[in-house]
Amino acid sequence: MATRIDTPPSSTDDFDLIEAARIQAQHGLGHGARSPTGGTIPGYQLLREIHRGGQGVVYLAVQEATRRKVAMKIMREGPFAGEHDRARFEREVQVLAQLRDPHIVTVHDSGSSDGCFYFVMDYVAGLPLDQHVTMHELTVVDILDLCATVCEAVNSAHLLGVIHRDLKPGNVRVDTQGLPRVLDFGLAKLSGSRDEFGADTLTQMTATGQFVGSLPWASPEQARGDASKLDVRTDVYSLGVVMYQLLTGVFPYEVEGGLKDVLDRIASIVPVAPSTRNEHIHSEVDAIILKALSKNCEDRYQNAGELARDIRRHIAGEPIEAKRDSVAYLTKKTMQRYWVRSLIVIGCLLLVLAFSVTMTVMFRVQSRLLDAAELDQWQWSQERRDLLERIRVLESGSTPESHQSGAQTP
Repeated sequence: MATRIDTPPSSTDDFDLIEAARIQAQHGLGHGARSPTGGTIPGYQLLREIHRGGQGVVYLAVQEATRRKVAMKIMREGPFAGEHDRARFEREVQVLAQLRDPHIVTVHDSGSSDGCFYFVMDYVAGLPLDQHVTMHELTVVDILDLCATVCEAVNSAHLLGVIHRDLKPGNVRVDTQGLPRVLDFGLAKLSGSRDEFGADTLTQMTATGQFVGSLPWASPEQARGDASKLDVRTDVYSLGVVMYQLLTGVFPYEVEGGLKDVLDRIASIVPVAPSTRNEHIHSEVDAIILKALSKNCEDRYQNAGELARDIRRHIAGEPIEAKRDSVAYLTKKTMQRYWVRSLIVIGCLLLVLAFSVTMTVMFRVQSRLLDAAELDQWQWSQERRDLLERIRVLESGSTPESHQSGAQTP
């Protein structure tokens, strides 16, 4: 008979197993993980709670078949959930299943057990985006690079018609390798699909003290309750707020106070330049963030990909789209980027200019010399004619004057 040899667990595994045993003892678990409503989910072992939100609870779990650590999101209300809650939960599963990007969490399993809805996704060991930036004291360039990667991930969702609608640092987790992963598509919407949060419903929600999404990172169209205006540019605005917050440590405007006051500020107040709050921020970064935070959707980047590309251009020292209307700026950036070539071109231009000036001066000098020569030649011709006339008169025995006087005598 073959003997099974088990690998000794690490200290982290010991802690997880102890925590799992405590949860199992507390809830009276047998085989399978138990949901918050008491139903078991076969094939998974619950370790500990990671996050608790309004719609569901996320647990760190182990898939028993593979012993892989995963994150399991379980609907809080279980069999008592309403139709909208179940539709929203199922839509999140469908959205995540369509997305294939290394910086977006992947769904591995979903289903229901004893009336309890759940889905299983990647477990990202790490910190939320804002905590990661603070803990590691990242530079402006490092923060911009992280944000560009997040924008690129969001853009991959946009290309598939998925609008996140709840982007914030808490929904982006940075793993142990420093790579960001976008999470929580619970409020995501597929372009062209019917939204259960229609325009009337959304307006009523905000009017009664509720808000769909996370208020501090909401866009002006969300603040106004205009659901018909929500599109990928809504995510661009939220990404702009996230960048502003990460680079300055504050929001673009005051986000505390009464709901109506905060909504009015989001919809109307134009943020000051981030560089006024952080002297290490370049004016180009100001232009990028303020373009993303434009109150008018048409004035923003039209998708997260455009925002990501402008961030990459700034990091690479290339001209950015946010300031492309300035001819002086474009010239300056081009010369800065290609300074060796610029020096060669400027040198060649100076040589051409010097040659042109020299040739012009020589031409003028030559013209004056030719004019003087022509004048001398004319004067010489005149003098020659006068001399020949005098010689002719002398040979005839009279001067020109006497000849004239003789001609006048009767």
